[in-house]
Amino acid sequence: MQQIRISRPAELPSPDGRRFDCQWMEASQMNRWFLKARLAEALAAHGPDSHWIETRPLNRADVRLGA
Repeated sequence: MQQIRISRPAELPSPDGRRFDCQWMEASQMNRWFLKARLAEALAAHGPDSHWIETRPLNRADVRLGA
């Protein structure tokens, strides 16, 4: 299992309140679809190479199970 998020360079100003940035989320099919659409908006608004999608493995130790 993986996690995904949209990132941008730190020097890129974010006048829109970080609208296109997000926290790590599970890389489910629905979330991937959502982030691809959001990435297209970010690239249209800020130009090519302004944002990208990052992935990382989901560390199972970080997942807490409810009792």
